[in-house]
Amino acid sequence: MTTGRCRCGAIQFSVARPFEYAGYCHCSRCRRASGSAFAAFAGVRRENVHIEQGPDDVVTYRRNPDTVSHLCRHCGSVLFLVVRQEQYAHVQMGTLVEDPQIRPQFHIYVASKASWHEITDGLPQFAGLPNR
Repeated sequence: MTTGRCRCGAIQFSVARPFEYAGYCHCSRCRRASGSAFAAFAGVRRENVHIEQGPDDVVTYRRNPDTVSHLCRHCGSVLFLVVRQEQYAHVQMGTLVEDPQIRPQFHIYVASKASWHEITDGLPQFAGLPNR
């Protein structure tokens, strides 16, 4: 099991299963939400993410028809996104307390990456989403 929390500690959550994949998202929405060049995320089936503390402090924001952000109402931390027809959660790796035992494996939405950021690793890069 892996645990995570928001910056202020009002919300704590657990992930009951190992993550299936992980990556870096360079889309403009993730850049704005993270305040950085990309967001690092790890994917797991939605039913394996459980809010252990502070469920009433979680607010949601629909980014697009297939992406719902889950945030802390107090500190604004983005905890995870519900994606892929609500079947998966993309947990923001920066919220995790323990080592997630997975490392990012790819970059997505590279076509809209920040112009000032250079990707220097050898991971696969996709202009948008990879073919599923």
